[in-house]
Amino acid sequence: MRLTLLLSFTLLSACVVTRHPVTPAALPATTIAEAELITLLNTPGPIVHSVHVSARWATKLSGLVNLDDPKAAALVDGETPIVLPVHRLVHPSAGVFVVDTGVERDTLQGESGPVKGVVKLALKGATTVEPLGDVLASAGAPIGGVLITHMHLDHLLGLQDVPAGTPIYVGAGETTAKGRGNLMLWRTIQSALDGHAPLRSFDGAGASPLGPIPQAYDLLGDGSLWALSTPGHTPGSMAYLARTTEGPVLFTGDTCHTIWGWENNVTPGSFTADHALNATSLNNLKALAELLPGVKVYVGHETDGEGTGVDAP
Repeated sequence: MRLTLLLSFTLLSACVVTRHPVTPAALPATTIAEAELITLLNTPGPIVHSVHVSARWATKLSGLVNLDDPKAAALVDGETPIVLPVHRLVHPSAGVFVVDTGVERDTLQGESGPVKGVVKLALKGATTVEPLGDVLASAGAPIGGVLITHMHLDHLLGLQDVPAGTPIYVGAGETTAKGRGNLMLWRTIQSALDGHAPLRSFDGAGASPLGPIPQAYDLLGDGSLWALSTPGHTPGSMAYLARTTEGPVLFTGDTCHTIWGWENNVTPGSFTADHALNATSLNNLKALAELLPGVKVYVGHETDGEGTGVDAP
């Protein structure tokens, strides 16, 4: 019996997120000098950004915010409303990119969706608002790529609405991160990835510093769309920065879940793998935002703060 329990624990601990194939993202090194980048990023760019609430859900505040932080002393744990957002970025020549995927058209509506097994129970309270397929259909341009902030399930559920062959970008080490919860999520994540080409990983090739961000990737070579390495929440967490027609827009992913967390510089709670590294990445993003006075910041699970997140005491 003890041997069985030990073996089970070992298998659970050793399970990676997915064995879906991964290939290095083929990105050219930026030709823009570092001294010129901040000036460039503070000027309007070619990308048209729109934010879409794909689904609504609720989860524990202690997962979203580190309640052990002294700044969070007045907050009380409990079910906290959140959204699963999709950020649509339309580039005039490169097409449509989305930051994270929300949910697909069939998600939460029976076995035809990607949600499998006990994961259905965990997502029972989630409600679909605008599936990714609808977000893409209304874009008026072909899809150029999917920018995954990290490979937690709630950021992957829309992938089956993405056409096969579309480039899907992830951070280095995301697919091979081990955890006891991965086995429970395995079938659902595999279902979301079925039919897709190898994931494209930001593995350091073509990276350059961007202000306080040690590794940044100029995705399109024109300085309009950047992938920023922000490990901590997960080993390969990424943030993204777009030069839009209305100025710079920063997407933190789950390096910061809530608007309150961003404003108070408080990291996520129990949902984060490495709190110290997450704090470093959050500080780096905050420092970058200070260099971009007009930047609009979107956190991982809120868009405008209406009906979601923390009610400030």
